[in-house]
Amino acid sequence: MQTLFSPSSIAVVGASADPERVSGLPIKYLQDHGYGGELFPVNPNHDRVAGLRCYPDVDSLPETPDLVLVIVPAGAVVEVVEASLERGSENVLIVSSGFSETGTGEGERAERRIADLAAEHDATVVGPNSQGVIEFHDRVAASFTPALRRESLLAGEVSFVTQSGAFGGALTTMLQDEGVGLSKWIATGNEAATGALDVLSFLAGDDRTGVVAGYVEGFDDGRKLVELKRTDAGIDLPVVLLKVGRSERGRSAAASHTGTVASAHEVYEAVFRETGVMSVDDVDLFVDLTRAVSLLDALPGDRLGVVTTSGGAGVHIADVADEEGLSLPSLGEGTSDRIREFIPEFGSALNPVDLTGQVVNSKEAFSECLRALFEDDGIGTIVLQITNASGESAEEYAERVVEVASGYEKPLLLCWTGGVEKESALGRYRDAGVPVFENPARCVRAVASLARFAESKPRLRAAKDLPARTPDFDPDSGDARSVLAETDAKALLAEFGVDVPEEVLVTDPDETGEAVERVGFPAVAKLVAPDLPHRDRVGGVRLGIEDRGALDAACRELFDLARDLGVDPQGVSVQEQVEGAGELAMGILVDPDFGPVCMLGRGGVDIEETGDVTFRTIPVAPEQANSMLDEFDLPIELDAIQHEAVVEAVVSLSELYLENPWIREGDVNPLLVTPDGVTAVDGLFVGPDGAE
Repeated sequence: MQTLFSPSSIAVVGASADPERVSGLPIKYLQDHGYGGELFPVNPNHDRVAGLRCYPDVDSLPETPDLVLVIVPAGAVVEVVEASLERGSENVLIVSSGFSETGTGEGERAERRIADLAAEHDATVVGPNSQGVIEFHDRVAASFTPALRRESLLAGEVSFVTQSGAFGGALTTMLQDEGVGLSKWIATGNEAATGALDVLSFLAGDDRTGVVAGYVEGFDDGRKLVELKRTDAGIDLPVVLLKVGRSERGRSAAASHTGTVASAHEVYEAVFRETGVMSVDDVDLFVDLTRAVSLLDALPGDRLGVVTTSGGAGVHIADVADEEGLSLPSLGEGTSDRIREFIPEFGSALNPVDLTGQVVNSKEAFSECLRALFEDDGIGTIVLQITNASGESAEEYAERVVEVASGYEKPLLLCWTGGVEKESALGRYRDAGVPVFENPARCVRAVASLARFAESKPRLRAAKDLPARTPDFDPDSGDARSVLAETDAKALLAEFGVDVPEEVLVTDPDETGEAVERVGFPAVAKLVAPDLPHRDRVGGVRLGIEDRGALDAACRELFDLARDLGVDPQGVSVQEQVEGAGELAMGILVDPDFGPVCMLGRGGVDIEETGDVTFRTIPVAPEQANSMLDEFDLPIELDAIQHEAVVEAVVSLSELYLENPWIREGDVNPLLVTPDGVTAVDGLFVGPDGAE
């Protein structure tokens, strides 16, 4: 894609002589911003466009262009793409719309043909319905986005990938206005052949890109993200995404709890946490976080030292930090003692530190208190809150802050709320690499995102050797099962090392002797029927059975229930009643965008109401399984043995799927937490036919 972003020559097919039309703007912007390569307008209706010779078609061009922009009516696009690729151009960007986004068969067929042509010629084809590409260092403004309506472009290390040209252009304007230098920008449009993740993979190896920002709605093949994030370049690449489409696309008519609780948004957010992607849902936070990543040399940790000139602001910061899972540890005794020397009695030397408004009377006191926090080994990140600093006072603060921070590697982020006449001081902070936020909550949320990115790196390195893709299932192999109900499902779990209770399948209500002998009491009796996966909802479970008579009666009742419901039972599972301290659930789902994923969360019959679960892509490394336990509210506090048992169970479930890729949905609910670890007391696996 290097010549896509930095072409030595560009042809604009359909170029207009009117510089304010969509088909005229790319040449205007390329000329206005000083593009140094060859420009070839192509339009049979003009001899010259923008002072340049205009050619009737691609075949008549004096040389093969590196990049062809296609801005012609939809019906002519395929012909132009084919001619450009036959001519030898490596990159075609289609601005024209009127394809799959119209919902018409004709548009969809044309888009498929474009994808086929790209594959046949091994070329990069972007769009259709794209707003173009920009390379800020090389002044390649091959786009019609209004973001280019500025005198100069601020070049830097942030590259922007957007699935919406218009909104992506607006966000680009906001970033430039906030002083964020950009490297590359691309609107991927309908993504017939080249998607956002293809571009992201290229940018991970781009010397001019240090940060990737993006606006995304969804991925056709999310496994490309997992593949990238299991490489060294991908692990270290900061990615900030404004992800939309958070509302549900509709839950499937799922046979399992896992299929029911897995919304598109929840799976996306979990995979972003797995891969270290910093996902946000707020435009201002997106801009603030992108700016912060581009400025900071060191990533923040989750142990904050907060110093403020306002006690109220400190409380606000502490509240948001708690919501985001960040800690404000107690300061070292020596740190607090140093701070007390410089603040009034009504200040606070605790964390958050309240210097009070009196700090304006002693800038030296301000500097010494800030140094004390930098030198506290228990603090990983400094958040400084200043209120209403203006003019000369703002300059003095900036001088002190920059001077102190320059002596330490620990990251510092500044909240500057209120105040006027700030531009000079803001420039000083920016030059020193100190991110400035006006909103304290956004500052703390940015720290949390950056800390989670930092925490993801060792987990991703631990998973590097795992394949990012799972085996394809051959539907003609004969291995698939429609449904593995409880008895068979738990036997499969046991094969892969998951602890299950002792059980006997009773196929005749008058033959419970073996169950009594092997299982004992208290016992549980469960109706086993592939057509009845959620039997707890219809009274298909009996608990607390204490003797043979009660067991016989329970079995007869359950066989009668099956007859009344019109289902064909495999039998009644009689199993030891396992007493647990809490209920978890784990499962398998084949997600449309990310493929097979493991689920872990709170278990029990109300799992669908709580939806307190998280996901990881299969195969799951132990380190990734371990991090899942931080992403939902545990029903109990796990000791070391129980914690390790949960991690092992998730990894075992992942391995089970790799050997059984016919599974489309799976439940292990409840996964009981016991004194010795965890026990799967129920299970269900659903194949392609059963999931329909």
